[in-house]
Amino acid sequence: MQPVTEGIWATVGEKAQLRTATDADVRYVVNTGGQDHRWLGNGYWQAQGAEVIASKDAVADQQARGSLQMTALTRFLGASLDGTEPRTADIVFDDRYALELGGVSMEIVHIGAAHTPGDSFAWIAQKGTVFTGDIVYVERILGVGDQSSITEWPASFEAIAGLEPVYLVPGHGHATTLSHATRDTYGYLMNLRAQISALIDAGGDIMAAPQVDQSAFAYLEQFESLAGRNAQTAFQQMEWEKRLRISSPHDGLTAMAAKQRG
Repeated sequence: MQPVTEGIWATVGEKAQLRTATDADVRYVVNTGGQDHRWLGNGYWQAQGAEVIASKDAVADQQARGSLQMTALTRFLGASLDGTEPRTADIVFDDRYALELGGVSMEIVHIGAAHTPGDSFAWIAQKGTVFTGDIVYVERILGVGDQSSITEWPASFEAIAGLEPVYLVPGHGHATTLSHATRDTYGYLMNLRAQISALIDAGGDIMAAPQVDQSAFAYLEQFESLAGRNAQTAFQQMEWEKRLRISSPHDGLTAMAAKQRG
């Protein structure tokens, strides 16, 4: 069982690609997050008889950002977007959803916010395979946007790593290994957190954030265009995190952030 985890205007092409592997109907589609390419093809698949599955947080994010995503895509795609209607999931879960089809079991897991608030991964234990959605990027630099969480993202990766998958299918990049994913995603996240934390502790401001040392990851595609922006967004979020820690030193957010830094 391989879940369909993406969809938008390209869904017709995706269906043609699926036909090279199987003639079976698509029964389920998993929205692994709230980015446009993770869910705006829902209507197409639902019309084919598939049921769409997503976390509650992903649905909330899709509803909050769907209009803006459609506006931006209309400018970019024009008439190619005709017929695309934002439709959310049929099956909504809080943190875990178990699915069995054709004798193969899959668990869909939402730990917390990562690239988007509702990011989930799909684990097929029998195959040693995990589909990570945008929790994992390889070969190109990940994006820390306003919708992301530099605080919670590492915990989602740690949950994936704890499964010890043999095969890992990332949200961006080719199918890979856990060690590769750890280097390109977890390593990048933890370095960025460490660098921004040091900047904040030294009294630096957001204008200095793009200059923090991320050079160890300059090999990643789109590094030059995204590294500085990632640093500024991380600074905004971590500065707020620090204020929360000072005002409420025993809250759960503080404990989790401290654990990630350690």
